[in-house]
Amino acid sequence: MDNIVFITFKQEKPLLNVLDRFNENPITDDYSVMQAAVLRKISGKIVRERSCDFGEDEAGTRHLTNDLIDSIVSVMSGPIGNLIGGYTGPLLDAELNARQIVEDSGMLEAIAAKLNENEWALLALVREHNEISLSSRLNTLGASAAVRKDAALVAYEVMNARAIRGEWEERNGAFDIEAADDALKESIRAELRERAKRNSFEQEQSIRDRLSGDFDYLQNKTVAREAQSRTPSADR
Repeated sequence: MDNIVFITFKQEKPLLNVLDRFNENPITDDYSVMQAAVLRKISGKIVRERSCDFGEDEAGTRHLTNDLIDSIVSVMSGPIGNLIGGYTGPLLDAELNARQIVEDSGMLEAIAAKLNENEWALLALVREHNEISLSSRLNTLGASAAVRKDAALVAYEVMNARAIRGEWEERNGAFDIEAADDALKESIRAELRERAKRNSFEQEQSIRDRLSGDFDYLQNKTVAREAQSRTPSADR
């Protein structure tokens, strides 16, 4: 399955270890990592510190796989990302709590709730054939928690978030984050959850098909590039 995987880190060193491992082996028998973004929360705002394209297309063609990571980061670093933080669910261990948020409220709210001040996270687009394999590798390398969700459903969350922002600003003007009270924040979270329940199967499947096609294309190019790099030059 093509998933968005959200991985949190208490310190930067384990994050760098994971990035090194992905750079060395983005494609394994159990998973393929195509794109990722390094996130950090600074002064309450989620910022992107680095982008990683493990399956970059040399032709420079834009794919939905590129746009999805960019779109998630854009939403989470904007007013919606600020407003949907503050999850008040049960205080369980880090990974179980994050999984519960994803299940109850979606990936966007999990990102807002579980990326703590001055900590790091990796947001990755991954094709997983064995989810346990990647989770085990991440735990070994020092990740605090890793949660995932079907990338097509996360894309639908992003579409809903953008629609809610557009509708609000059309009626009321730009969001005033400083003036936003708990009631407004909860209303935004509730609307995101409600719209997620009303998702169109046809639209969801269309996104999944596009993601799958782009993923196949980029993965095949990456495999071909790696095979070429291992082939001895005819001049040697």
